[in-house]
Amino acid sequence: MSARLAILTGANGGVGRACAKKFADEGWSLVLVDIDASVVETAKQIAAAPGQVIVGIAADITQEAEVEKVVAAVKATGVAPRFLGLVAGVNQSASAVEDFDMAVWDRIMSINLRANVLMMRALIPSMKATGKASIATVSSFWGRAGHGYFSAYCASKAALISLTQSAAAELAPEIRVNSLAPGNIGTPMHYNALRDEATKRGISEKEMRDIEWAKIPMGKPADPAEMASALHFLATDDSSYMTGATLDVNGGCGFY
Repeated sequence: MSARLAILTGANGGVGRACAKKFADEGWSLVLVDIDASVVETAKQIAAAPGQVIVGIAADITQEAEVEKVVAAVKATGVAPRFLGLVAGVNQSASAVEDFDMAVWDRIMSINLRANVLMMRALIPSMKATGKASIATVSSFWGRAGHGYFSAYCASKAALISLTQSAAAELAPEIRVNSLAPGNIGTPMHYNALRDEATKRGISEKEMRDIEWAKIPMGKPADPAEMASALHFLATDDSSYMTGATLDVNGGCGFY
């Protein structure tokens, strides 16, 4: 049986699926978590090698009782958890602070911040027992500075970077805690956002894409597989002397 177990949240999204494939290909056993119940089927679709455990668990990880379902699934694998990849997150529609719907604000903070705290709190004890484990949050380069009309998203990701640093200070050297800071990623979420913004501006989707991609020094959004490779790096001994760091993998967007 694979002696390395990774727990990945947001596993049914574009980046989450890419991460699941990468970790499975590298021989990890997996507990894949998503609020979407089809994550169970997603797990079944990943080819597992002999001794490799891959299971999907549907859970709303903003709720303590639901997080306990994840803990139970982890225990049921019989494999010690070596990596917690906190991929799940949500963006926001543009909104001025003076007009912000606080129910939307609370939802963004709950998914982007509270869920990460709950998952860490629940799984740190069993991860400590392995003697060598790693946690990676997924923040954003927009967590490094505030951007107009995206206050909730920026604030939640800034807080996540700070949470990462605090947890790293507390858990070293038994558990390393780092963050991955993406920019635009070529997922349905990104393309839907471009389409919506193009409609608002009365321009074509291609024109909107050209406007946004021109802001990226690398000239294009990331492939989800590139995010998966970066997250896997943070999970392994290749990053053994990194903790409390935020790794920019955003095509140069962090250097504005």
